[in-house]
Amino acid sequence: MVLTAVLSMIRYIGDIDDWDFVDRLHSYFTTNILIAFSILVSFKQFSGKPVECLVPDIFSGSWEQCSEPYAENYCWAQNTYYIPIREVVAGVPTTEKKQRRISYYQWVPFFLLVEAACFRLPSLVWKYMAGHSGGFKVSSKTAKEANSSSPVFKSV
Repeated sequence: MVLTAVLSMIRYIGDIDDWDFVDRLHSYFTTNILIAFSILVSFKQFSGKPVECLVPDIFSGSWEQCSEPYAENYCWAQNTYYIPIREVVAGVPTTEKKQRRISYYQWVPFFLLVEAACFRLPSLVWKYMAGHSGGFKVSSKTAKEANSSSPVFKSV
């Protein structure tokens, strides 16, 4: 039942006849670029090593050496903080860690996909509504015919 509804919506995905370059830029090109960037960022985050965490010496080797390094995964899932290259790691006070917090990197691919959906959704709604109302060509033809109809019908 849901599959039938989704498949019936596929015909609304194509281009719309009454759109200009800017409309296509927003609904098609921007959407595809955002999806491509989301995939590109996802490859690094979900298949490579997204974050290099400094593990304390007190951790045993199993925290870092196992097939899925627990410390690296924990560090990626939790918020991290920025340390400049020339700064001593042990010299960062706890109060500054909260100010230097970086908490956006895990969510970048998902936000890019949400942005892509926000750019594409208006065109899908427009095409769906235009398809159910006869389309732009039919609406403009009807408007022209009403404008050129006989005076008897205009006065009524």
